[in-house]
Amino acid sequence: MSVVPSRPLPAVRVVSGEVPARARRAVMRPPEPGRAPRGRAAEVRVGVRDGRAVLEVELDDSAPRAGWSGAVDRGLGHRRAGAALARHLRDARCGDPVALAVPGEVPVDRVADVVTGYLVGARGQDVFAAEPVPVAPELLVVVGAGAGGGDDDDEVRVSGEVAAAVEAARATAVARDLAGAPSDLKTPEWLVGRMAEALGAVGMRTRVLSGDDLVEGGFGGVLAVGGGSATPPCVLVARRPGPGTRVLLVGKGITFDTGGISVKPAEGMHLMRTDMAGSAAVVAAAEAFCADDSPAHAELDLTVVVPSAENMLSGSAYRPGDVVTHVGGTTSEVTNTDAEGRMVLADALAHGIAECDPDVVVDVATLTGAMKVALGMRTGAVMATDDDLADRVSAAGARAGERWWRLPLPDDLRPAVRSDIADRRQAPKGPGAITAALFLEGFVDGRPWAHLDIAGPARSPEEIDEVGPVATGFATRTLLGFLRDLADRPRA
Repeated sequence: MSVVPSRPLPAVRVVSGEVPARARRAVMRPPEPGRAPRGRAAEVRVGVRDGRAVLEVELDDSAPRAGWSGAVDRGLGHRRAGAALARHLRDARCGDPVALAVPGEVPVDRVADVVTGYLVGARGQDVFAAEPVPVAPELLVVVGAGAGGGDDDDEVRVSGEVAAAVEAARATAVARDLAGAPSDLKTPEWLVGRMAEALGAVGMRTRVLSGDDLVEGGFGGVLAVGGGSATPPCVLVARRPGPGTRVLLVGKGITFDTGGISVKPAEGMHLMRTDMAGSAAVVAAAEAFCADDSPAHAELDLTVVVPSAENMLSGSAYRPGDVVTHVGGTTSEVTNTDAEGRMVLADALAHGIAECDPDVVVDVATLTGAMKVALGMRTGAVMATDDDLADRVSAAGARAGERWWRLPLPDDLRPAVRSDIADRRQAPKGPGAITAALFLEGFVDGRPWAHLDIAGPARSPEEIDEVGPVATGFATRTLLGFLRDLADRPRA
């Protein structure tokens, strides 16, 4: 996606033998008493070992508590260490490479976490600045240097781990770039055009629906949400057929969200350019997955649908009290125009299911402020009709370093989404993240389905762990791992 405003990632190279003389060596040390590391530049200091200056990085490698399904993110401490190292070097304007000895300083099974933290931790989104912050220097992963030795098997394994980490970091960077791009550039047409180019380049067949196509296709939700904007809505449909499990991924693509007639407060509205972070994660993960043409991955039948619109306030905007007809004929009573994400997702889910007859459906969206209240800014919500899907998402997240918590879809709340004047009520009272999912459940045709609400972790106000301000790329690495898992371990 070279046409998307972007910053480069640092270079990473695997070498064997001793640490090169020109490189500054990174070593791990325990954290300061009473202070937990958070991936900040101040957690690195210059020290001396064996008469040579080194960069001492705080590392807390104790495993955090298990998630809802027992999945544990064991790499958090090492990602924080990698991010702290990159941020220190960035802020110090250091151009010399930094070397990490494996397994001397970092065990082989944690090297990918350090690399991931290093690559994405210091990468900014200041692409429009006259003087952008410099990129962190090259990271050398030195196999067999120092204590602990190493062998040929280590070098092969480390090279594989580093390659996977670089691929995941690149996908995360793509999602961040898309979500962070300003909305004066990022119209629906621009967004789905860039996404279609990227997915087409890795072998997916792409179509962009707009204008009469949306009218004839019955995309009432997309047309209603986009009706208040001078920039018309679009829908991207991309597919790579295969003989294996059929997977449908749907991502919310709202390029800017004023809330419409149910207008949002001014504070924080500038961040609504990231309201398409779900679609960014879906497309970035699909692009990275399809770029790997291994036989198992080529088996998976993958479809991506991105409904994109701008939710603006104008005389042609849709209203509370309107009744909208979605793809397939289901009608919705509109009760809050700021609940626009579920309106476009309903169309996309129904269209995608008709398009590819999926075995598995996953949608991803910055959907509800209620989810931020429930789970905060570092954990995504999983709501699923299928335990296997929920387990796979959680496990993929733990491997990728993204936390998920499962919320229920209780029967006693289902009546809340029934309308007196239409088939479904769009935004009923009650626990908002759950009722939003229950609304969407009516458009998945009973298929095994997982809904991922990333309203909290898709954005960050600061540098913490391996994420930075504005768009985080959250869910990208989870989805990439989820697709790989389905390809390697198909559902029964």
